[in-house]
Amino acid sequence: MNEKVVLGVLQGAHGVNGLVKIKWYTGRAEGLSAYGPVTLSGGKVYNIALKFVNNKYAICVLDGIKTKEQAELLKGKEVSVERAELPKLNKGEFYEVDLVGCVVEDLKGKNIGVVSAIHNFGAGPLVEIGDELIRFDGYNFPSVNTGKKRIVRKI
Repeated sequence: MNEKVVLGVLQGAHGVNGLVKIKWYTGRAEGLSAYGPVTLSGGKVYNIALKFVNNKYAICVLDGIKTKEQAELLKGKEVSVERAELPKLNKGEFYEVDLVGCVVEDLKGKNIGVVSAIHNFGAGPLVEIGDELIRFDGYNFPSVNTGKKRIVRKI
């Protein structure tokens, strides 16, 4: 199965020489280039190299992107890799994408809904359950079992 995991999203150009700004979702900006070539939304594959971090963005080189105009055309594209390229996780760890499809229950076991999506607009992950977006953290979700596709929400 070819499953992609999103590592970040392109925010536009940095400078005039084709560098791109990427908001990363990995633990550190270096994670963007740690797993080999990346795939952008739409399917195009690029070799990527991190140049430096500027504020909250990773400034990167994508092979073949040489101008500001080319870089700007990529704005809004997600940066992803094949799940198989990511490191194996320790017990109790999971990737945010693993939350999608989990049944959500309250502390008493009552079904609340199912996680339909994960969003990150820059202030941390939000889980979408029905028509609600809830900040995903240990307080709101004290128990997560992605193997059983179950998470508990504190209400």
